[in-house]
Amino acid sequence: MNQGWQNLQISPLLDITILQALAFVCLAAIILFTIFRLRGTVWRAVVMVLVLLALLAPQFTDRESEKLSDIVLVLVDRSASQRIAGRMDQTDAAITEIKDRFANDPSVEVRIEEVSGESDTRMFAVLDRLLGGIPRERLGGVMMITDGQVHDIPGRLDLGAPLHVLISGAEDDRDRRLVVRQSADYGIVGKDAEFMIEAVDQDLAPGTPVPVRMLLEDGTEKEIFLPANEQQRVSIPVPHAGSVLAELRMQDAPEETDRTNNRLILETTGVRDRLRVLLLSGEPHPGERAWRNLLRADPGVDLVHFTILRPPEKGDDTPINELALIPFPIRDLFEVRLRQFDLIIFDRYQMRGVLPPHYLEKVVDYVRWGGAALVVAGPEYIGPEGLSSTALDDLMPAKTTGRIVEQPFVPRVNPAGRLHPVTAVIAGSPSTPPKWGRWYRQIETRVSDPDAMTLLTGVDDMPILTLQRVEEGRVAMLSSDQMWLWQRGHDGGGPVAELLRRLSHWLMKEPALDENTVNTARSPDGQSLILNWRKIGAPPKSASAINPETGAQINAPFEQLPDQSWQAVVPIAEQGLIRVSVRDQDDRQQTALHVDRDVLTAETQNTNSTPELLAGLVSENGGYIGRIENGLPDFRHVPDSRVWHGSNWAGFIQTDSYKTIIGGITNLLPLPFIALLIGAICLLGWRVESK
Repeated sequence: MNQGWQNLQISPLLDITILQALAFVCLAAIILFTIFRLRGTVWRAVVMVLVLLALLAPQFTDRESEKLSDIVLVLVDRSASQRIAGRMDQTDAAITEIKDRFANDPSVEVRIEEVSGESDTRMFAVLDRLLGGIPRERLGGVMMITDGQVHDIPGRLDLGAPLHVLISGAEDDRDRRLVVRQSADYGIVGKDAEFMIEAVDQDLAPGTPVPVRMLLEDGTEKEIFLPANEQQRVSIPVPHAGSVLAELRMQDAPEETDRTNNRLILETTGVRDRLRVLLLSGEPHPGERAWRNLLRADPGVDLVHFTILRPPEKGDDTPINELALIPFPIRDLFEVRLRQFDLIIFDRYQMRGVLPPHYLEKVVDYVRWGGAALVVAGPEYIGPEGLSSTALDDLMPAKTTGRIVEQPFVPRVNPAGRLHPVTAVIAGSPSTPPKWGRWYRQIETRVSDPDAMTLLTGVDDMPILTLQRVEEGRVAMLSSDQMWLWQRGHDGGGPVAELLRRLSHWLMKEPALDENTVNTARSPDGQSLILNWRKIGAPPKSASAINPETGAQINAPFEQLPDQSWQAVVPIAEQGLIRVSVRDQDDRQQTALHVDRDVLTAETQNTNSTPELLAGLVSENGGYIGRIENGLPDFRHVPDSRVWHGSNWAGFIQTDSYKTIIGGITNLLPLPFIALLIGAICLLGWRVESK
């Protein structure tokens, strides 16, 4: 404790402005009394002064002050990169040294805060939080113990105190790594996406060829060479829309501090330049306009539409100016440009002698090689010139019986449709199905192929919408021409736009709409892959994954979960791009990809210890920065000057912060005493003046 001392202060009973006005009035009155030589001027002046003093309420306050300790913040990096090559031991030794230096100094309070981080190191966010909880006048300085890989470094920092940094790790640490200098967020389907990659290895001369393995989605692998410490363009194919992945793997170097960043996941999103759709309609009908309007409303679709009204040999008296301006370009569409289309729709189409049968065989080949076809079947489909008697019928997922059912019915989503992405979003709940409008005509079909999937049913649960994969392509059959009733809002309408949009994009191989998709995730302990399969059709049988390190195949069985999905746990701890294969009891196989996107985080992109990132802020705040391996500096308690460090010492400020303890308060002029004194003076003045 310091020696106590008394401090005189006032605590006015009235606003100071009012007291100033009263003092002015009293002074004016005393001057007037003096000028006119009135009796009792002295007594009146004394009373006025006493009243003013009483209203000022002068007090004596007993105070004592106590010196507060200076706060030193020590932020300790406990992130993932600190667990490399003995850095934790260096850090712990530095902490012990700081504690020992100030253990017997009560004027310094050392506060240690550990900063964890698996994906990045955010030390300045923690520093901001700590500074918000202490008086800045007590801050003696900040010490950071880190490997220098900090990911939230501000552009400017003004502490008003020194910032010292101790760097863990060795100066000759070697960490070769792959770095993306320029990524490709999007790529056009059918073309290549280009990335700028750099193979960083400071132990190699610039331009030295570095072998790198490239693993693609389809399981193929090739070797490329990247020049060391120079940017190189790397291309990956974009075979489909949606997420497209590839992995680069570089050989590990001897005595490398971290091998995680020797591999790199390249990811882009495949987009189609323009989806080209060929719509072939028979004679005009209300549904034709529905298809045309829906496809034209999609900005990503280029629509080519032809309506076949009559065979070419038919003659009539139609005026020339009412005929088509161009003949139907059969050869151009079905020989030259057929494979440029992503989808072909036959909407109540009849042969009518316009399209020779061998061109439909080209459509079949087009589908098998990766194209897509949709047939909207009306009464014409089973007529003499219908498509049911052509090669295209063999491609359809459902076969007609030759019967046309004409009675009111409401299309319903069946159990398979509730699982399929095309119809799952419109299915509603099993207990409360959606209220859709009625249709009135259906072509009776039967599904015999086990690969076909019926999603919508009508009269007596007969198929209305049936889908199937055919080799590399896809086909669908709509066994009714009444969908246009939903678009017109008949009987309440239905989700025609959403259904047709999702159906057409499934046919054009939109990955997000694929059925039987296998979802992959890491187990909580990171030692296994968890596969979830919402299976349509035959139950799953087994799952397998290819180890990205050894190439070995690892198998696991499936088990059914209460929500009717299936799950398999594949024991594989290695991370990266992993190809997964699943098989059902009908021996059908499906593949998927798992990617560990969090393998290469900000924390592991560069694990070399470095003082360069923090050197600028340390210089701005007058601090010391150095490597722990070269020896710790001498920690000193220095006056508040601008010299807070030297070549071999780091100082913390001696602040002038005190804590004041207020003792008793003594009123100089107690009000009762002043009242008695004023009364006595008034009586004395009255007595003197009355003589």
